[in-house]
Amino acid sequence: MKGKKDIAILFFVIAVLVFYISSQKSEKTNYELPDIRKIQTGDITKISLKKKGSGIVLARENDKWLINDRKYPADNAVIENMLNAISDLTLTALASESGNYAIYELDREKRIEVEAYKGSDLLRKINVGKITTTYNQTFVMLDNDPRVYHASGALRREFDRTVSELRDKKVMAFNKDDITEVVLKKGKDEITIIRATAPVSVDVPEQKGKKEKPGSVPEWTTSDGKTVKKDVVNGIINILSGFLCDEFIEDKTKEDFKAPVFTVVLKGINTYTISFFEKRENRYPAVSSESEYPFLVSEWKANKIMKKPGSLIEKYEK
Repeated sequence: MKGKKDIAILFFVIAVLVFYISSQKSEKTNYELPDIRKIQTGDITKISLKKKGSGIVLARENDKWLINDRKYPADNAVIENMLNAISDLTLTALASESGNYAIYELDREKRIEVEAYKGSDLLRKINVGKITTTYNQTFVMLDNDPRVYHASGALRREFDRTVSELRDKKVMAFNKDDITEVVLKKGKDEITIIRATAPVSVDVPEQKGKKEKPGSVPEWTTSDGKTVKKDVVNGIINILSGFLCDEFIEDKTKEDFKAPVFTVVLKGINTYTISFFEKRENRYPAVSSESEYPFLVSEWKANKIMKKPGSLIEKYEK
């Protein structure tokens, strides 16, 4: 008798569990996701990013994106990723209706509030939380909607940025083929290197016992005609033709830096200058004629440029 009673209780418990699981499943799937209106990236003229204790405003002016009131130029690639994330916002599932936002990093302490505007018109507002454990979705909330959703993509990575990370770090850019003169200065040592007007083939008759091949006028020489290591010179020009700094120095101006330890002057259609100053730990403060702001350059990158002037002269065995 007792065995039958235990079996009956067991069946009752199983039935309750089945009912509970099925009702929970039904509850989770019986909903409709909000209809997200498509926004054209070209319509967005301003992006506001707010996190507890900080706020950043990105504004488009004359097809350039600028940061905050100081109007630092923004990195176009980073902005493009933000614009695409806002435009292509896709909700994939309802994650929670509990109102327990902290576990999704959607509470006021952790969330990132993203607003996109066209002029003064608000186009979209999203609260961005943490990335899911699969790393291909993010917990988000929509404006005036208390529910938490899954959105496609690792959105937090796009919006969790500092001013330094948003700034365009290109501090020098030019067409390397335009450069006809390079001046390197290190302390009292200085060398001026000029590009030959045109490479001219020189036929050298082969002499017995010597393996001489037709040569050409060197591409680069010193101003007094000495042959230089053209690969090193070309390497310096190539690096500087699209040079990126590590980060900008926020609390200083260019005028605060005196007595450079190394300077490069490149002349062509225009003149370009970059100067490096006494190293701090493993980075050099530097200024460029192509940037309004002082910046830092890592030691390994600076060493590719800061060559001892005399080391560039080609040595030949007699």
